[in-house]
Amino acid sequence: ASQTEVTNEAWGISATVDYAFNDEFATKFIASHRSSEYESGLDDDGFLDDFLSFPEVGDADQTSIEVQLNGDMGAWDFVSGVYYFEEEGGNLQDPTTFNTFPGFFILNQEVTSVAVFGNVGYNVSDDFRISGGLRITNDEKDVVANVSTGFFSASQDFDEVSWEIAANYTLSGGMNLYDTIQNGYQSGQFPARPYCLFGGTVVGCLEASDNITATNYEVGIKGQPFDRLQISAALFFTQYDDRPYQVSETTATGFDTSNLIVEQDSFGFEWESTAFITENFLFHATLGYIDVDVKDQVNAAGDTLSPVAPLTPELTFSISPEARIPMAGGGEVVLRADYSYRDEMYGEPSSDPGRFTQIDSRGLVNFDIAYHSPDASWSAALYGRN
Repeated sequence: ASQTEVTNEAWGISATVDYAFNDEFATKFIASHRSSEYESGLDDDGFLDDFLSFPEVGDADQTSIEVQLNGDMGAWDFVSGVYYFEEEGGNLQDPTTFNTFPGFFILNQEVTSVAVFGNVGYNVSDDFRISGGLRITNDEKDVVANVSTGFFSASQDFDEVSWEIAANYTLSGGMNLYDTIQNGYQSGQFPARPYCLFGGTVVGCLEASDNITATNYEVGIKGQPFDRLQISAALFFTQYDDRPYQVSETTATGFDTSNLIVEQDSFGFEWESTAFITENFLFHATLGYIDVDVKDQVNAAGDTLSPVAPLTPELTFSISPEARIPMAGGGEVVLRADYSYRDEMYGEPSSDPGRFTQIDSRGLVNFDIAYHSPDASWSAALYGRN
């Protein structure tokens, strides 16, 4: 694999079949398959001589099947079903170079997931609706890894019950107010880079974390408060438990990676709006803010580490003016410009300056000039993307 080229190829197929038994009950069948492969790599030293390099190729095949039974009985409605998912994938680094020493890395994993779920809703009145849902999931993961010291394998089963309760109220002006509490989970994970297998044992190394659970509390409002304004705003607080982070820190001989299980709290606000300044001039705007607190952890060596949430900018926003120019014959020309801003962030769960993972803030400007046919059946556009 090349360390300077990144490629990604994927294809997929899906099918959906709906059948209504009568006015109240219906069923749905959903099946899909997706295959992907990629090529990438890291050249961590940046020198002409090869000290630290990790070329990589990988692939994955995923298949899912879902069968639903749904009902709508006046004030009551429900969605229920069973779900099956399987995935087989892996990656290969060969040859690798670590401080001039050659090697290779192999990791393959198989995942099987089975779930049953249901959600029941009740319209208390024309304006007020409540609902609740439950999902029971069983996951099984099998992993095989080789870090140039021989093959090691491990397997683990995971079970979890997740749930949701929600309420939705329509105000007199047509605005929609909602509140929801959701509990979700991701099954435990084996280390993505189990280099601790150099110790010759899976104990304390090729072991999966516990289930990652999250509880999200969200309240929001959306709709059209005025004739020329549409908005959507939400305030949320999310608590994560048993979230695995691989935190790397620089050392005198290179770097050291610790597999940490962290607790994380996230508080945030999101806003989207469209203002119709005139019949032919619109102004779109978005705003996102998130404050993340990751609890300090002590690694196996007794050192206190302060991990950070990766790829999580504190502030993001965008503004997008759009002008529509009617043309003779019924078509129109649409002129649109977009400016988006993303705050600085870290590329991995470490704020160690020696890792050089801090990504600077950036602002991007894009534009579109498009013509739409009178019946909207075709369009032609000139655009610029950054």
